[in-house]
Amino acid sequence: MNINQKIDIICERIEGFRLHNPKLARLSYSGGRDSHLLLHLIRKTMGYSNEQFPAIYADTRNEFAEIRRRIKEQDITIVDGGYRLFKVFETEGLPLWSKLFSKYYNDVYVKHWNVRYTNERIKEDYENRCKWANSCGLCLSDKCCKFLKEDVLNKNKTRIVGLRKEEGGRRAFGASKNYDFCVKNSKVLFKPIFDITTSELALMEKMLAIKPLNIYNYLDRTGCVMCGFGSKKQLAEKINYLRWYEPARAEFYMKYFSEYLKFRRIMY
Repeated sequence: MNINQKIDIICERIEGFRLHNPKLARLSYSGGRDSHLLLHLIRKTMGYSNEQFPAIYADTRNEFAEIRRRIKEQDITIVDGGYRLFKVFETEGLPLWSKLFSKYYNDVYVKHWNVRYTNERIKEDYENRCKWANSCGLCLSDKCCKFLKEDVLNKNKTRIVGLRKEEGGRRAFGASKNYDFCVKNSKVLFKPIFDITTSELALMEKMLAIKPLNIYNYLDRTGCVMCGFGSKKQLAEKINYLRWYEPARAEFYMKYFSEYLKFRRIMY
């Protein structure tokens, strides 16, 4: 199957969902590559305005400047959930390492559950992380995405939340099923998934004349600036990008997460 056929199928699935669920046909737009491709298809290829097919951006105030500029250029609805990032950090905890590890930390050290890992290497690694976090008096959490994005999208009845099966969170619900239209716990969740690869995404962008952003020459994925989730390589790349293009934010990020970056040997 060629790229044109894949683009046609994605459009057909979006149109099919809109016809059967007109009140729920809303795209979650983040300004990232995947959501921007979907928005381009809805606006340019399918010809729908924001009144006909809304796209919702949950304003986190935590995007890279280049992503933020692109968001402001689109025909979308920008919604402020009322939460502020550092207030969420203060009340819920910091997003460090990964959502999976943050869940482990909360299950073991907040809920005091007896969580057992059969993989001894992972268990030892997690315990070392927890010991360090506790010695620094830190609380860890994965809830910033929930407050800043997911709750806002839910409130605005946004159902189209992702493109690729490999992505996590709400986008992966029902990923093990052999269906692209999922109904789970009486809640409709539509996923216009074709599980395209990154190289296929780049080819689609080229064919659709979507102008590539400079940031993707440095980062595979963007997300929130003030986030500690990611591999050592991803965090190092983010810091290097910020140093070049947003030096004030780079300095603030390295200062805010200094002990964490030192512990992970990303910064010395």
